[in-house]
Amino acid sequence: MTICIAALCNRGKACVVAADREITAQGLSLEFEHRESKMDVLTKSCMVMSSGDALLAAEVIARTRALIPTGQNNTSILSVAEKLRDTFMTIHLERVEAVLLKPRGFSLTEFKEKGAQQLTPQAYQEVSNQIFNFGINVVEFLVAGIDNAGGHIFRVHYSGIAGGSWLEWCDKFGHREIGSGALHASILLSLEGQFSGLEVNETIYNVYSAKKSAELAPGVGPSTDLAIITSEGIVFADKRLYDALDSARLQTKKNRPDLSGVDVALKKEPAADANKPTDSGAVKTTADAAARS
Repeated sequence: MTICIAALCNRGKACVVAADREITAQGLSLEFEHRESKMDVLTKSCMVMSSGDALLAAEVIARTRALIPTGQNNTSILSVAEKLRDTFMTIHLERVEAVLLKPRGFSLTEFKEKGAQQLTPQAYQEVSNQIFNFGINVVEFLVAGIDNAGGHIFRVHYSGIAGGSWLEWCDKFGHREIGSGALHASILLSLEGQFSGLEVNETIYNVYSAKKSAELAPGVGPSTDLAIITSEGIVFADKRLYDALDSARLQTKKNRPDLSGVDVALKKEPAADANKPTDSGAVKTTADAAARS
């Protein structure tokens, strides 16, 4: 339960990312704001955000970071996303082995090689199904950044057999959202016409507004972390930028459309003949028809 947003802009030369800080402890029905950000820097121009199991996400990100060479400029964002995917897959299989197989006396290799011979067909099928269903949608990641080819957004997730690939390319639409507030944010960005050709300032405003819209969803907190990624590096929003964004959103709320024409249209005038349809061809109500019959 969270919201993480990434949106390309400036013709793919920049990317704006945002996330909340809400932590949900489902077993305790507890939600609270944490001091730690859900956004982690992987390279000079690449960040990752996570939704779901925060402890599992932290392990995946830490082990991925250890695999990325330091001191290199313009590291391929795809290669970073692939490293994170592979690390996630490795940890996922480690958890499968520890939770499902070790208690039954198998390692993952032993189950592959001997499970079908040592277990009954029904038991083997049951364990196999548990393996495929283990950890579905427990955690997901957004990898966003800029390299020599431009801006990129990737989603890394495990959604079972029906979920397709572990690595999802999101460059085509220019923005991607994950977490419980994803639908709210996606709708707002779509309505605003967000795409990679918009300027940076427009995209910052759209992403910030999308995050605020996502706060209507359960598990999304009011605190916001926002950053702008370019080939030069990563710039995090400061109080001055947040104040400017809040001021702009307030102006939008105040500039309500003139609804006087709607008021005029709603005023009813006596009809010359109540039994005749209006010039607009309006259909008589059921009550009118019943009265005439």
